[in-house]
Amino acid sequence: MEVGGVLTYEGSKCLRQRLILSTLSGKPVRIRNIRAKADDPGLKDYEVSFIRLLDCLNNGSSIEVSQTGTALLYRPGILTGGRLEHSCPLSRGIGYFLEPLFMLAPFCKTPISITLTGITNNELDPTVDMICASLVPVLRRFVGSDDGPSVKCVRRGMSPGGGGRVVFTCPVRRSLTAFQWMDSGQIKRIRGVAYTSRVTPTVANRMLDAAKGMFLKFLTDVYFTVDNAKAVSPGFGLCAVAESNKGTIVCAEAMSHTPGQEGGVAGAAASTPEEIGEKAASRLLEEIWRGGCVDAIAQPLLLTFMALAPTDVSKAVLGPLTPYTMHFLRHLRDFFHVTFKIDEHKEERIAEDDSSLPERRTGAAKLVLTCIGVGYSNIGKGQI
Repeated sequence: MEVGGVLTYEGSKCLRQRLILSTLSGKPVRIRNIRAKADDPGLKDYEVSFIRLLDCLNNGSSIEVSQTGTALLYRPGILTGGRLEHSCPLSRGIGYFLEPLFMLAPFCKTPISITLTGITNNELDPTVDMICASLVPVLRRFVGSDDGPSVKCVRRGMSPGGGGRVVFTCPVRRSLTAFQWMDSGQIKRIRGVAYTSRVTPTVANRMLDAAKGMFLKFLTDVYFTVDNAKAVSPGFGLCAVAESNKGTIVCAEAMSHTPGQEGGVAGAAASTPEEIGEKAASRLLEEIWRGGCVDAIAQPLLLTFMALAPTDVSKAVLGPLTPYTMHFLRHLRDFFHVTFKIDEHKEERIAEDDSSLPERRTGAAKLVLTCIGVGYSNIGKGQI
Protein backbone atom coordinates (compact mmCIF):
# COMPACT_ATOMS: atom_id res chain seq x y z
CA MET A 1 0.00 0.00 0.00
CA GLU A 2 1.32 3.44 -0.96
CA VAL A 3 0.47 6.41 1.26
CA GLY A 4 1.75 9.87 0.36
CA GLY A 5 4.42 8.49 -1.94
CA VAL A 6 5.69 6.11 0.77
CA LEU A 7 5.14 2.36 0.48
CA THR A 8 3.61 1.18 3.75
CA TYR A 9 3.67 -2.33 5.18
CA GLU A 10 2.57 -4.03 8.38
CA GLY A 11 4.60 -6.42 10.51
CA SER A 12 8.18 -7.67 10.62
CA LYS A 13 7.84 -10.27 7.88
CA CYS A 14 10.21 -9.85 4.90
CA LEU A 15 11.90 -6.83 6.46
CA ARG A 16 15.12 -7.36 4.51
CA GLN A 17 13.28 -7.66 1.19
CA ARG A 18 11.50 -4.36 1.71
CA LEU A 19 14.64 -2.47 2.72
CA ILE A 20 16.74 -3.92 -0.11
CA LEU A 21 14.20 -3.10 -2.83
CA SER A 22 13.64 0.33 -1.29
CA THR A 23 17.38 0.98 -1.56
CA LEU A 24 17.54 -0.15 -5.19
CA SER A 25 14.39 1.66 -6.30
CA GLY A 26 14.96 4.84 -4.28
CA LYS A 27 11.40 4.65 -2.92
CA PRO A 28 10.93 5.31 0.81
CA VAL A 29 9.22 2.63 2.84
CA ARG A 30 7.34 2.70 6.15
CA ILE A 31 6.88 -0.45 8.23
CA ARG A 32 4.42 -0.36 11.12
CA ASN A 33 3.32 -2.69 13.91
CA ILE A 34 6.64 -4.55 14.08
CA ARG A 35 5.86 -7.29 16.63
CA ALA A 36 3.49 -4.84 18.32
CA LYS A 37 1.65 -7.57 20.23
CA ALA A 38 4.68 -9.68 21.14
CA ASP A 39 6.12 -9.96 24.62
CA ASP A 40 9.31 -8.37 23.27
CA PRO A 41 7.96 -5.78 20.79
CA GLY A 42 9.92 -3.90 18.17
CA LEU A 43 12.99 -4.58 16.09
CA LYS A 44 15.37 -7.37 17.06
CA ASP A 45 19.09 -6.74 17.50
CA TYR A 46 19.98 -8.38 14.18
CA GLU A 47 17.42 -6.23 12.33
CA VAL A 48 18.85 -3.08 13.89
CA SER A 49 22.32 -4.25 12.86
CA PHE A 50 21.15 -4.81 9.28
CA ILE A 51 19.64 -1.32 9.16
CA ARG A 52 22.95 0.12 10.36
CA LEU A 53 24.74 -1.82 7.63
CA LEU A 54 22.43 -0.31 5.01
CA ASP A 55 23.07 3.13 6.44
CA CYS A 56 26.83 2.61 6.06
CA LEU A 57 26.35 1.58 2.42
CA ASN A 58 24.16 4.61 1.66
CA ASN A 59 25.07 8.27 1.38
CA GLY A 60 22.20 10.56 2.32
CA SER A 61 19.85 7.94 3.72
CA SER A 62 17.36 8.79 6.49
CA ILE A 63 16.16 6.29 9.09
CA GLU A 64 13.49 7.01 11.70
CA VAL A 65 12.59 4.43 14.34
CA SER A 66 9.82 4.94 16.88
CA GLN A 67 10.60 4.97 20.59
CA THR A 68 9.17 1.48 21.04
CA GLY A 69 10.89 0.16 17.91
CA THR A 70 7.59 -0.95 16.38
CA ALA A 71 7.61 1.56 13.49
CA LEU A 72 10.30 2.30 10.92
CA LEU A 73 10.59 4.90 8.16
CA TYR A 74 13.46 4.37 5.71
CA ARG A 75 14.42 6.87 3.01
CA PRO A 76 17.30 5.49 0.94
CA GLY A 77 20.24 7.46 -0.37
CA ILE A 78 22.88 6.63 -2.99
CA LEU A 79 24.82 3.38 -2.67
CA THR A 80 28.49 4.28 -2.20
CA GLY A 81 30.25 0.99 -1.41
CA GLY A 82 33.96 1.17 -0.60
CA ARG A 83 35.83 -0.55 2.22
CA LEU A 84 33.68 -1.41 5.22
CA GLU A 85 33.71 -3.54 8.34
CA HIS A 86 30.64 -4.81 10.11
CA SER A 87 30.26 -6.85 13.29
CA CYS A 88 27.23 -9.14 13.08
CA PRO A 89 25.33 -10.00 16.30
CA LEU A 90 25.53 -13.60 17.44
CA SER A 91 21.75 -14.01 17.26
CA ARG A 92 22.02 -14.53 13.46
CA GLY A 93 24.66 -15.78 11.10
CA ILE A 94 26.81 -13.78 8.70
CA GLY A 95 24.67 -15.18 5.87
CA TYR A 96 21.73 -13.05 7.05
CA PHE A 97 23.77 -9.92 6.25
CA LEU A 98 25.84 -11.23 3.34
CA GLU A 99 22.95 -12.53 1.22
CA PRO A 100 21.38 -9.07 0.61
CA LEU A 101 24.77 -7.58 -0.30
CA PHE A 102 24.80 -9.67 -3.46
CA MET A 103 21.81 -7.67 -4.72
CA LEU A 104 23.21 -4.26 -3.74
CA ALA A 105 26.96 -4.54 -4.38
CA PRO A 106 26.93 -4.35 -8.23
CA PHE A 107 25.08 -1.00 -8.07
CA CYS A 108 27.38 0.85 -5.66
CA LYS A 109 29.37 3.90 -6.70
CA THR A 110 32.72 2.22 -5.98
CA PRO A 111 33.64 -1.48 -5.76
CA ILE A 112 32.73 -2.90 -2.40
CA SER A 113 35.10 -4.70 -0.04
CA ILE A 114 33.42 -5.53 3.24
CA THR A 115 34.63 -7.59 6.18
CA LEU A 116 31.93 -9.30 8.25
CA THR A 117 32.61 -10.89 11.63
CA GLY A 118 30.34 -13.25 13.54
CA ILE A 119 28.90 -16.74 12.98
CA THR A 120 29.73 -18.31 9.62
CA ASN A 121 27.79 -21.56 10.15
CA ASN A 122 24.45 -21.94 11.90
CA GLU A 123 21.20 -23.78 11.25
CA LEU A 124 19.01 -20.71 10.72
CA ASP A 125 20.73 -18.77 7.93
CA PRO A 126 22.53 -19.69 4.69
CA THR A 127 26.09 -20.55 5.66
CA VAL A 128 29.13 -19.00 4.04
CA ASP A 129 29.85 -22.32 2.31
CA MET A 130 26.40 -22.34 0.68
CA ILE A 131 26.70 -18.69 -0.36
CA CYS A 132 30.11 -19.32 -1.96
CA ALA A 133 28.75 -22.32 -3.85
CA SER A 134 25.33 -20.98 -4.89
CA LEU A 135 25.22 -17.17 -5.03
CA VAL A 136 28.72 -16.34 -6.25
CA PRO A 137 28.30 -18.19 -9.61
CA VAL A 138 24.97 -16.41 -10.23
CA LEU A 139 26.48 -13.01 -9.46
CA ARG A 140 29.55 -13.79 -11.57
CA ARG A 141 27.25 -14.59 -14.49
CA PHE A 142 26.17 -10.93 -14.51
CA VAL A 143 29.16 -8.96 -13.23
CA GLY A 144 31.90 -11.49 -13.84
CA SER A 145 35.38 -10.08 -14.30
CA ASP A 146 38.97 -10.71 -13.29
CA ASP A 147 38.55 -8.77 -10.03
CA GLY A 148 35.55 -10.63 -8.57
CA PRO A 149 33.08 -11.13 -7.15
CA SER A 150 34.48 -13.30 -4.39
CA VAL A 151 33.71 -14.46 -0.85
CA LYS A 152 36.67 -15.48 1.29
CA CYS A 153 36.16 -17.22 4.62
CA VAL A 154 39.22 -16.09 6.57
CA ARG A 155 38.15 -17.79 9.79
CA ARG A 156 35.26 -20.12 10.52
CA GLY A 157 32.95 -19.32 13.44
CA MET A 158 30.39 -21.79 14.73
CA SER A 159 27.20 -21.01 16.66
CA PRO A 160 26.85 -19.75 19.36
CA GLY A 161 30.33 -18.37 20.02
CA GLY A 162 31.02 -16.87 16.60
CA GLY A 163 34.50 -15.54 15.95
CA GLY A 164 34.23 -16.03 12.18
CA ARG A 165 35.57 -13.58 9.62
CA VAL A 166 34.44 -13.26 5.98
CA VAL A 167 35.58 -10.84 3.26
CA PHE A 168 33.23 -10.04 0.36
CA THR A 169 34.42 -8.11 -2.68
CA CYS A 170 32.44 -7.19 -5.78
CA PRO A 171 32.99 -4.88 -8.79
CA VAL A 172 30.33 -2.42 -9.90
CA ARG A 173 28.39 -2.30 -13.15
CA ARG A 174 26.58 0.46 -14.98
CA SER A 175 23.78 -1.84 -16.13
CA LEU A 176 22.92 -5.48 -16.65
CA THR A 177 22.07 -7.45 -19.78
CA ALA A 178 18.90 -9.36 -20.61
CA PHE A 179 19.34 -13.13 -20.69
CA GLN A 180 17.59 -16.44 -21.18
CA TRP A 181 18.58 -19.38 -18.99
CA MET A 182 16.50 -22.34 -20.07
CA ASP A 183 18.68 -25.44 -19.79
CA SER A 184 19.96 -26.62 -16.42
CA GLY A 185 21.75 -29.63 -17.88
CA GLN A 186 22.57 -32.91 -16.18
CA ILE A 187 24.56 -33.34 -12.99
CA LYS A 188 28.13 -34.38 -13.80
CA ARG A 189 29.96 -34.12 -10.47
CA ILE A 190 29.53 -33.52 -6.77
CA ARG A 191 31.94 -31.60 -4.57
CA GLY A 192 31.78 -30.44 -0.99
CA VAL A 193 33.47 -29.77 2.32
CA ALA A 194 33.17 -31.51 5.68
CA TYR A 195 34.09 -29.07 8.45
CA THR A 196 34.66 -29.56 12.15
CA SER A 197 35.51 -27.37 15.12
CA ARG A 198 36.82 -28.56 18.48
CA VAL A 199 35.83 -32.17 17.89
CA THR A 200 37.92 -35.18 16.95
CA PRO A 201 39.13 -34.97 13.30
CA THR A 202 37.70 -38.41 12.52
CA VAL A 203 34.20 -36.86 12.67
CA ALA A 204 34.78 -35.25 9.25
CA ASN A 205 35.73 -38.60 7.68
CA ARG A 206 32.63 -40.24 9.12
CA MET A 207 30.39 -37.51 7.64
CA LEU A 208 31.87 -37.63 4.16
CA ASP A 209 31.87 -41.45 4.08
CA ALA A 210 28.13 -41.44 4.85
CA ALA A 211 27.42 -38.78 2.21
CA LYS A 212 29.57 -40.43 -0.45
CA GLY A 213 27.84 -43.73 0.22
CA MET A 214 24.58 -42.18 -0.99
CA PHE A 215 26.02 -40.22 -3.92
CA LEU A 216 28.07 -43.10 -5.37
CA LYS A 217 24.82 -44.93 -6.13
CA PHE A 218 24.16 -42.35 -8.88
CA LEU A 219 27.56 -41.14 -10.19
CA THR A 220 31.26 -41.72 -9.60
CA ASP A 221 32.74 -38.21 -9.71
CA VAL A 222 32.33 -37.40 -6.00
CA TYR A 223 35.00 -35.61 -3.99
CA PHE A 224 35.00 -33.88 -0.60
CA THR A 225 37.60 -31.83 1.23
CA VAL A 226 38.05 -31.60 5.00
CA ASP A 227 38.33 -28.41 7.05
CA ASN A 228 39.33 -28.95 10.68
CA ALA A 229 38.97 -25.44 12.10
CA LYS A 230 39.60 -24.16 15.63
CA ALA A 231 36.59 -21.93 16.21
CA VAL A 232 35.30 -20.65 19.54
CA SER A 233 32.41 -23.14 19.74
CA PRO A 234 32.37 -26.87 18.91
CA GLY A 235 30.40 -28.22 15.99
CA PHE A 236 30.55 -29.99 12.67
CA GLY A 237 28.71 -30.09 9.36
CA LEU A 238 28.85 -30.92 5.68
CA CYS A 239 28.11 -28.80 2.61
CA ALA A 240 27.52 -30.68 -0.65
CA VAL A 241 27.53 -29.05 -4.11
CA ALA A 242 26.33 -30.52 -7.40
CA GLU A 243 27.41 -29.08 -10.77
CA SER A 244 25.81 -29.79 -14.15
CA ASN A 245 27.30 -29.87 -17.62
CA LYS A 246 25.55 -26.52 -18.33
CA GLY A 247 27.06 -24.67 -15.38
CA THR A 248 24.08 -25.00 -13.04
CA ILE A 249 25.11 -25.32 -9.40
CA VAL A 250 22.90 -26.45 -6.52
CA CYS A 251 23.96 -26.97 -2.92
CA ALA A 252 22.67 -28.18 0.42
CA GLU A 253 24.04 -28.45 3.93
CA ALA A 254 23.46 -30.09 7.29
CA MET A 255 25.20 -29.41 10.57
CA SER A 256 25.12 -30.38 14.23
CA HIS A 257 22.84 -28.62 16.70
CA THR A 258 23.98 -25.62 18.69
CA PRO A 259 25.61 -26.59 22.01
CA GLY A 260 23.28 -26.18 24.98
CA GLN A 261 20.11 -26.66 22.95
CA GLU A 262 18.03 -29.82 22.96
CA GLY A 263 19.87 -32.34 20.85
CA GLY A 264 22.97 -30.14 20.79
CA VAL A 265 26.59 -31.26 20.57
CA ALA A 266 26.84 -31.27 24.37
CA GLY A 267 23.52 -33.11 24.81
CA ALA A 268 22.82 -36.80 24.99
CA ALA A 269 20.71 -36.75 21.82
CA ALA A 270 23.38 -35.11 19.64
CA SER A 271 23.25 -36.01 15.93
CA THR A 272 25.94 -38.46 14.89
CA PRO A 273 28.34 -37.60 12.03
CA GLU A 274 26.74 -40.32 9.91
CA GLU A 275 23.31 -38.74 10.35
CA ILE A 276 24.67 -35.32 9.38
CA GLY A 277 26.33 -36.72 6.25
CA GLU A 278 23.19 -38.57 5.17
CA LYS A 279 20.99 -35.54 5.89
CA ALA A 280 23.20 -33.27 3.74
CA ALA A 281 23.17 -35.83 0.92
CA SER A 282 19.37 -36.20 1.11
CA ARG A 283 18.90 -32.43 1.00
CA LEU A 284 21.13 -32.13 -2.06
CA LEU A 285 19.28 -34.94 -3.83
CA GLU A 286 16.04 -33.11 -3.08
CA GLU A 287 17.46 -29.90 -4.59
CA ILE A 288 18.49 -31.83 -7.69
CA TRP A 289 14.99 -33.31 -7.90
CA ARG A 290 13.46 -29.83 -7.63
CA GLY A 291 15.51 -28.82 -10.66
CA GLY A 292 15.81 -25.40 -12.25
CA CYS A 293 18.78 -23.31 -13.28
CA VAL A 294 19.44 -22.17 -9.69
CA ASP A 295 18.73 -23.68 -6.30
CA ALA A 296 16.26 -22.41 -3.71
CA ILE A 297 18.44 -19.80 -1.99
CA ALA A 298 19.52 -18.22 -5.31
CA GLN A 299 15.98 -17.72 -6.68
CA PRO A 300 15.50 -14.16 -5.29
CA LEU A 301 18.91 -13.02 -6.58
CA LEU A 302 18.20 -14.29 -10.08
CA LEU A 303 14.74 -12.69 -10.15
CA THR A 304 16.20 -9.38 -8.99
CA PHE A 305 18.65 -9.27 -11.89
CA MET A 306 15.90 -10.28 -14.32
CA ALA A 307 13.72 -7.38 -13.11
CA LEU A 308 16.60 -4.87 -13.29
CA ALA A 309 17.75 -5.96 -16.75
CA PRO A 310 17.22 -3.73 -19.84
CA THR A 311 13.76 -3.40 -21.36
CA ASP A 312 13.98 -6.73 -23.11
CA VAL A 313 12.67 -10.21 -22.40
CA SER A 314 14.49 -12.23 -19.74
CA LYS A 315 13.53 -15.83 -19.15
CA ALA A 316 14.65 -18.56 -16.74
CA VAL A 317 13.58 -22.04 -15.66
CA LEU A 318 13.18 -22.56 -11.93
CA GLY A 319 12.05 -25.36 -9.70
CA PRO A 320 9.07 -24.99 -7.33
CA LEU A 321 9.13 -21.49 -5.85
CA THR A 322 9.82 -21.19 -2.14
CA PRO A 323 7.49 -19.09 0.07
CA TYR A 324 10.32 -16.55 0.45
CA THR A 325 10.55 -16.22 -3.35
CA MET A 326 6.78 -15.77 -3.66
CA HIS A 327 6.90 -12.84 -1.23
CA PHE A 328 9.84 -11.45 -3.17
CA LEU A 329 7.86 -11.48 -6.44
CA ARG A 330 5.10 -9.44 -4.76
CA HIS A 331 7.62 -6.91 -3.49
CA LEU A 332 9.24 -6.59 -6.92
CA ARG A 333 5.81 -5.71 -8.25
CA ASP A 334 5.32 -3.09 -5.54
CA PHE A 335 8.70 -1.36 -5.90
CA PHE A 336 9.50 -1.75 -9.62
CA HIS A 337 6.06 -2.53 -11.14
CA VAL A 338 7.53 -5.67 -12.66
CA THR A 339 5.17 -8.60 -13.13
CA PHE A 340 6.49 -12.04 -14.00
CA LYS A 341 4.67 -14.39 -16.33
CA ILE A 342 4.79 -17.90 -14.86
CA ASP A 343 4.23 -20.93 -17.09
CA GLU A 344 4.76 -24.61 -16.62
CA HIS A 345 7.97 -25.83 -18.20
CA LYS A 346 7.33 -28.51 -20.81
CA GLU A 347 10.27 -30.83 -21.02
CA GLU A 348 11.32 -32.41 -24.29
CA ARG A 349 9.60 -35.73 -24.79
CA ILE A 350 11.89 -38.72 -24.46
CA ALA A 351 11.65 -40.84 -27.60
CA GLU A 352 9.82 -44.11 -27.06
CA ASP A 353 9.04 -46.96 -29.42
CA ASP A 354 5.47 -46.95 -28.17
CA SER A 355 3.98 -43.47 -28.61
CA SER A 356 1.08 -44.40 -26.32
CA LEU A 357 3.32 -44.41 -23.24
CA PRO A 358 2.87 -41.41 -20.94
CA GLU A 359 5.41 -38.62 -21.06
CA ARG A 360 8.22 -39.12 -18.56
CA ARG A 361 9.16 -36.20 -16.32
CA THR A 362 12.48 -35.88 -14.55
CA GLY A 363 12.11 -34.37 -11.10
CA ALA A 364 9.51 -31.92 -9.86
CA ALA A 365 7.32 -29.76 -12.08
CA LYS A 366 9.39 -26.79 -13.20
CA LEU A 367 8.33 -23.24 -14.03
CA VAL A 368 9.33 -20.76 -16.73
CA LEU A 369 9.45 -17.21 -15.40
CA THR A 370 9.46 -14.41 -17.97
CA CYS A 371 9.59 -10.66 -17.49
CA ILE A 372 10.58 -7.43 -19.23
CA GLY A 373 13.25 -5.59 -17.28
CA VAL A 374 12.96 -1.99 -16.12
CA GLY A 375 16.26 -0.91 -17.64
CA TYR A 376 17.84 -0.15 -14.27
CA SER A 377 20.96 2.03 -14.40
CA ASN A 378 23.57 2.52 -11.70
CA ILE A 379 23.29 6.24 -10.94
CA GLY A 380 26.34 6.27 -8.71
CA LYS A 381 28.50 4.64 -11.39
CA GLY A 382 27.69 7.47 -13.73
CA GLN A 383 29.03 10.01 -11.23
CA ILE A 384 32.53 8.55 -11.00
